[in-house]
Amino acid sequence: MKISVHHQVGHNATWNVESFEKDDCGDGLILSPVHQAPASIEKLSASVRTASIFDPQFYVPSSQKPKLLQYDFFPEKIVEGGFATTTFEANVKDSAQKCVDFQMEMGFRRITVPTRFLDQMYSNYVDRQKAFCVDAFMDLIDSSEEICLSLAVTSAMLGDEGFRTKLLSWITSYSNVKELYLIYSSPRDTKQIHDADFLVACHRLGQEMNGIGLELTWGHQNTEAILSTAQGEVGISIGSFENTRIFTTDKFIVTDEDRRGPKARVFLKGLLNWVQFEQAKEIRQKLPRVWADIYESTSYAEAAFSQVLEPTFNQPPLYKHYFLNMSNEAELISKIDIDSRKKYLRERIERAQAAYAQIGKVIQLERHGQGTHLESWLKAVDAF
Repeated sequence: MKISVHHQVGHNATWNVESFEKDDCGDGLILSPVHQAPASIEKLSASVRTASIFDPQFYVPSSQKPKLLQYDFFPEKIVEGGFATTTFEANVKDSAQKCVDFQMEMGFRRITVPTRFLDQMYSNYVDRQKAFCVDAFMDLIDSSEEICLSLAVTSAMLGDEGFRTKLLSWITSYSNVKELYLIYSSPRDTKQIHDADFLVACHRLGQEMNGIGLELTWGHQNTEAILSTAQGEVGISIGSFENTRIFTTDKFIVTDEDRRGPKARVFLKGLLNWVQFEQAKEIRQKLPRVWADIYESTSYAEAAFSQVLEPTFNQPPLYKHYFLNMSNEAELISKIDIDSRKKYLRERIERAQAAYAQIGKVIQLERHGQGTHLESWLKAVDAF
């Protein structure tokens, strides 16, 4: 059961494209209008577009982000005076037509039907999505055309079995929906997910999707993408900056706030985590045996470690290192059955915990580089 890997493309699309084309890393891209203008997508090769998902990103239809407004089908753009639910109703068919036309012209692997991000489990949630734009898209697309439905949900929605069932019943009511591109909003003050119940809920949905024969691609995942491999035949995502690995609606809001750039981090496969680069160097120097167990070398990471000046967060080598590590991991896990995957993941987590125990005796890692998420991950895998 193959695990497909898609690059969640952010502002620096070149990094992902190079990783995909030159390093043969991953199976395609997930392209986002908030980050890529139409002209930049048009410049991609036909082979890249054919392998990729285009997410129209109607999640926040009133967004005024400049790149989104370059798409003539975006709700805020197509309505004179800006988006309003009442006026969009009169323009939704035009929006859908332009969006479908663009996707067909670009030759993406499937047409993706957008939805709006709703942060509450409304009793009429499905009706709201249908009325917002889904019905307009479905009316335009030939029933023989295999399509992808994009959906951004909250962790509470995935954790509620009844609501999850409602969503699946709605999705399967469309005979030509062959794939669900699913994003979860899981607010937290940590970079990694610590909620075992939520991880189990994701696993249950993945199993349910496999059971009914629908393809599932998870978007905006961080390292927890590794746990998704236990679901069976599934698509996972890899991204560079955190706004491609953790979904929030902040990316759609225009703000004048200056944000301080974070410290560079490197993904350490054996720790199932990203660690600040300077602290990774300390592990490498002081604990060479532990380092040999937790670090999977790539030319990109080695180049970063050999630099006189430490790399910054906005340079590509450490992200390309991550892409390769995750792609290799997915390829390895694809070759084993479900029961073996669960056993493998459990062993991986236990080895990471043991490595963290050794590191903790010598080095005090900063909060996000610690392995506090692993106990929840282990609990989740046991529940799988």
